[in-house]
Amino acid sequence: MSNGDILDREDTLYESKARELLLAGRNWLRHGKTTSAGKIDEMLFEWVSVDDLSKGCLAPVERVYAHLNHLRKEHKLLLEKKDGKFRYDLEGLKGKRKAGKKPTKKVTQH
Repeated sequence: MSNGDILDREDTLYESKARELLLAGRNWLRHGKTTSAGKIDEMLFEWVSVDDLSKGCLAPVERVYAHLNHLRKEHKLLLEKKDGKFRYDLEGLKGKRKAGKKPTKKVTQH
């Protein structure tokens, strides 16, 4: 048995919410897991191009760009863009971006 951690209560509440969303067929952003939005949400943990996002969620490129903008504007998530590929900026979300590092470019529809 472990001694416990200061974050155990917070982690348990987080897990409770995650289980509630799972039973409702939703992801952590409350998007349907089987929808194009839910599939895009999952794919953005790795570097992925807009074309690959489009193919992976079976939605047009315009819908992909709209969802990327939704993630940035409505969910206040940071996205990195490099060599035409996107992913979540997890270090930026943690507030651990190194001083002097350029902020993430805004995602715009092309």
